[in-house]
Amino acid sequence: MRKAILITFVAFLLIFAAGCNKQDKQGVVGSKFVGGTEGLSISFAPGSIPDKILDKDQPFGISVVLTNKGDHTIENGADATVKITGIDPADFGVSAGDLVQDSPGTIRGAQKDVQGAVIQGETVSLDFPASGASLAHQKTIAGSVTYNVRADVCYKYGTVANTKLCVLEDILGTRGSSGKLCQINEDKVVDNSGAPVQVASFRESVSSANKVSFVFKIKHMGTGTVHEMGSECAKEFQQKDKVHVKVDTGISDGLTCSGLQDSAASGSVYEGNAQLLNGEREIRCTQNINSPTDLEKLVIIELTYDYDQHIEKRLEVQHVGG
Repeated sequence: MRKAILITFVAFLLIFAAGCNKQDKQGVVGSKFVGGTEGLSISFAPGSIPDKILDKDQPFGISVVLTNKGDHTIENGADATVKITGIDPADFGVSAGDLVQDSPGTIRGAQKDVQGAVIQGETVSLDFPASGASLAHQKTIAGSVTYNVRADVCYKYGTVANTKLCVLEDILGTRGSSGKLCQINEDKVVDNSGAPVQVASFRESVSSANKVSFVFKIKHMGTGTVHEMGSECAKEFQQKDKVHVKVDTGISDGLTCSGLQDSAASGSVYEGNAQLLNGEREIRCTQNINSPTDLEKLVIIELTYDYDQHIEKRLEVQHVGG
């Protein structure tokens, strides 16, 4: 009996630990962010692209569905653009402009209500051709031909990450360590909004008697590609894997950061562009401290970027016999 109770207790601990690990991966416990590593989810509406069509007199349409899975709201429809590629518009009786379309309006992000329940993000649908006509294969073929119809979406997106600096009157600890409100030399908890680019870690350390330093890592965790904000997902090397970073410590004196291009400082804010290498980048900052008391200071890190992702579906065109 005692052995059975012990086995049951161990099993309970394993289940509890697994649940905690799952919770940690999803986000910070008690966070007001929905969290996760998705921005927009893209899919073809069921049946909008048939598996097979005939090479004559069989019209069809394409419907692309966008669902905002992350916390960031896309306020302007022009900030999310879908383009159909993989086929020559002339071969299907439409113009190039018929296969490009902006979102019809705002795409609200997911959010939590005051009780912590998740309110799903908004879903929008875009129908192609944009003119309201139909697609139809224009050429008679022999046998069959297969196309990979692709829908690309380029959209502006953002991440907000919250963490805290430990600010001590006695930074060097010359008066002993007992009774300290917080610890400086440690990794801090980071709470990220749901988005494909995240602040993966944040560590604070003592720099001098009146300075602390912190290092944080930006990491691309989505399935698409990151591009410079406002570039409309340009494929040029200089505009790929680039994220705009804005750090706000709320302390209005002496914030400096390295690892950022085109950087600028204003009050408690330091910002610039980070070039990701293999999807990651570390940013190092120092902050002057002159506090008459011990406290924790909220640090807000905002990341903004253009994001590109796509889906594909095979379309077979068959010759009409006779």
